[in-house]
Amino acid sequence: MLQPQEILIERYQLQRVLGESVSRQTWLARDLLNREQVVVKLLIASDKLQWDNLRLFEREAKVLRQLDHPYIPEYRDDFVVKKNQEIISFALVQEYIPAKSLKEVLLEGKIFSETEARKIAIALLKILIYLHKLSPPVLHRDIKPSNLLISESEGKKNKIYLVDFGAVQDRAASEGATFTVVGTYGYAPLEQFGGRATPASDLYALGATLVNLVTGIAPADLPQLDSKMQFSHLAQLNPGFVRWLQKMTEPNLEYRFQNASAALEALEINQSAVSTTGVSQDIPHTPILVSKSANKLVVHIPGNKNKFGLVIGGVGLTLWVLFWLPILTMNFPFNPRVIWILIWLILGFVFTAWWTLPSHVESYICLDNRAFEIKWKLFGFTVKTQRGNVSDIDKVYSSKTGNSDMKKLYEIILSLGVNEYYFGSVKNNLSLEESRYIASEIRDWLGL
Repeated sequence: MLQPQEILIERYQLQRVLGESVSRQTWLARDLLNREQVVVKLLIASDKLQWDNLRLFEREAKVLRQLDHPYIPEYRDDFVVKKNQEIISFALVQEYIPAKSLKEVLLEGKIFSETEARKIAIALLKILIYLHKLSPPVLHRDIKPSNLLISESEGKKNKIYLVDFGAVQDRAASEGATFTVVGTYGYAPLEQFGGRATPASDLYALGATLVNLVTGIAPADLPQLDSKMQFSHLAQLNPGFVRWLQKMTEPNLEYRFQNASAALEALEINQSAVSTTGVSQDIPHTPILVSKSANKLVVHIPGNKNKFGLVIGGVGLTLWVLFWLPILTMNFPFNPRVIWILIWLILGFVFTAWWTLPSHVESYICLDNRAFEIKWKLFGFTVKTQRGNVSDIDKVYSSKTGNSDMKKLYEIILSLGVNEYYFGSVKNNLSLEESRYIASEIRDWLGL
């Protein structure tokens, strides 16, 4: 059994244990040659040591020798440790990073914000782009909070490092070949447990890790539906980021991002949509207002304010009343024709309202991270409201709804599977350009 202050191969002086398991030890040590601190990983040689573990350990050393990335701890050395001419362990030496693992941070009670999670995602995706573009591609196969370090050193504070390449794969799996099951339950996708890991398998693990960070709950403990993690109700996340995480953690490999570059591009596009705040009015001569922030999107379509129609309706109603009022006064209350006159007056009011009021209806749609609400208002009073869950929206598009004054009119449709919600409609006289603009703004904000 190795002890603190013991010196390995006359160079590495052990200081303290950083981690320990049945057949492994990780030590903080000092390199006596250059006086720098290093990490020494030891695989203990014993009757319990399995050949697969030694093979993976040797592969880790081989792969690390080839890597050169600022956020992967640098390979320094590897050797065997002997006592009395007997091998007692195999050693791998790496650069020491003063840092905490994200698992330690989670255990301290920290729940990561969306902004923090996005930064971690971008940092890790850039590392994965580097690894996956090597020839042959290097798959980590064990991304999880305990294998991600957040630096505490000056100059690199809060930088994210990827460590522990003990499950690394540096060649494609051969058909029918035997394989060693690696990965951590909850973080590794199904195809990896079948020996068919791909670059997208690392993306699944990263997505599961990010879900862990923003919810504080391990992926294996999250509720599931159709083998998909259900997490959107457990964290305050922008819908676009939720959808991105859902695609990262898609159980079906075909529907997941296929590579880190595609995932990063989608995340950056989503971030661009989220970071655009304030009021948009990109179409000239339109009264439509789109107000958006990271947590809320509001679209306001004012009524047509068709003054000509209102004047015509008002004049018509006035003449209608002036015509029937003397007759009504003359015959009231004895003549039965009074009832018919009252009916005609009521019909006049109804017709006038039908002709003029719809053009004054204002439409609103408000979306936040969880729900949406469509509201119609007339003279400040809400006349109709519809609500639904943002996470259920799968499509947003414009559709022709009718014609008015020789002009084609369009509306926006929110599709929620079998249910559809209509917004805009003929009363707002939306043009094709306006309807497409609104649909595009909503899609961008949702990350669809």
